[in-house]
Amino acid sequence: MAYQKHKRTVVVEAVDIVTMSGMSLDDYGGYLADGLLEVDHRGVLRSAPAGYPLATNKKQLRILIDHLRALEPDLPD
Repeated sequence: MAYQKHKRTVVVEAVDIVTMSGMSLDDYGGYLADGLLEVDHRGVLRSAPAGYPLATNKKQLRILIDHLRALEPDLPD
């Protein structure tokens, strides 16, 4: 199925790499919970800073989780 992409300009507030790498695991968990991801009133998982959708149902969420797991070996410990 073909899909459409939309372009928009938004101001995004996020932490930088140096700050994130220095976060405790508790702080990082808080950042995820309070600033990076949210489920909106329609039940859509979104990037909280930019507002774009990441998953609209549990099956898409599972695919997203699988994709993140596939990226894990590329990250340092």
